[in-house]
Amino acid sequence: MTESNVDDKSNNRIFDFIKDPEKLKILINANEMLNIHKDNRNKIIFVYSAPKVGSTSIVSSLRIFGVDKFVIIHIHDEEMLRVLGHIEGITINEIILFNKYLGKEVYVIDVFRSPIERKISVFFEKIGSYHFNNTDDAVNKYNVNKVIKRFNNIFSYIGVGDHFIDRYGINIPEQFDFNSRYLLLEQNGIKYIKLRLKDSSIWGPILSSIFGTKICIVKDYESTNKPIKNIYTLFKSTYRIPKNFLDEIMNCKYLQYYYSEEERNAYFSEWVNKSEDNYIGYTPEQYAMYQDITMENSYIDYIQLDHYMDEGCICKACGLKRADIAAKIMRGVEVTDRIIHVNAKSEFIHKREAQVQVQVNKINKVLQNIPVKPKQKNLRNQLSNLVKNKNAK
Repeated sequence: MTESNVDDKSNNRIFDFIKDPEKLKILINANEMLNIHKDNRNKIIFVYSAPKVGSTSIVSSLRIFGVDKFVIIHIHDEEMLRVLGHIEGITINEIILFNKYLGKEVYVIDVFRSPIERKISVFFEKIGSYHFNNTDDAVNKYNVNKVIKRFNNIFSYIGVGDHFIDRYGINIPEQFDFNSRYLLLEQNGIKYIKLRLKDSSIWGPILSSIFGTKICIVKDYESTNKPIKNIYTLFKSTYRIPKNFLDEIMNCKYLQYYYSEEERNAYFSEWVNKSEDNYIGYTPEQYAMYQDITMENSYIDYIQLDHYMDEGCICKACGLKRADIAAKIMRGVEVTDRIIHVNAKSEFIHKREAQVQVQVNKINKVLQNIPVKPKQKNLRNQLSNLVKNKNAK
């Protein structure tokens, strides 16, 4: 774990961008669009990462076990801001700095995932809507060799880069902390956390220690649970990486930073046994044309809106559902339920109605057992109806 700070003069320079009235207006609007302004929770966690690195599990876990303490924002890039929130003219880093400027306690989380697995997952994330201009159900029936050829053609261009190193604009330690198996840096008053997906089994203790509250990690939004699960599973069991691609991966600066020499050797050994002859994929020019064509033919918008186990609503109904799920997770019970406001509210109303009916039945049973004269039966029925109506309110 490494920490560093900047002085007050540096902080003032960092926040100079807020002096622009137009930018300030956009930042205030961005906070409203991201629902940061709606309550008094002072801790904000930005899970600001590349797609398909395990970030969705972190978001759902933080919401289930800490939504009453933190505001949790999940974002990948400025394009996601534009599409989902119609937010333009500012960067994610400026939103992060702005909330620190407002006095919030701000955390930013990123995850590193081994490169080959990340590329495969990124490819399959939008395999139908983007890469084959078809439904996932249809692609699920494709010949796997057709899918492998498409993947190899674009291998070098997908799932690249690292937010922590490339996008945060912070000073990076000379090497990753292989003892703690995470990084925690503080710069400009903001705490930056870097995790590795290979260490997901200890994310719970790591995040519990950092945030001072019990957090258990839930598995969420895995490709094996999607419509393309059959072709995805077949691809993973069939795919053999071209040797020139494996050499490219082993020279990746991110892999060399986040994996120790021993870990890199083990990773190479794992994949060299699943390698084959060299393959020549698309040139940069060919890939640019591929992008143009696929964007024009894109079947649907591939930005997912409903893939969290927990959407993050803090109403009473969602809170009760969340507490039930959290208790099951802590007992080791496998959970497939999701905390979606509309469903949680419906369940809450049905449970309340059922509880009311139980109370009414008990009272009616007591009333029915009270001996009364024939002329008093109507009075007893009126009393029974009064009890029913009062409990239903």
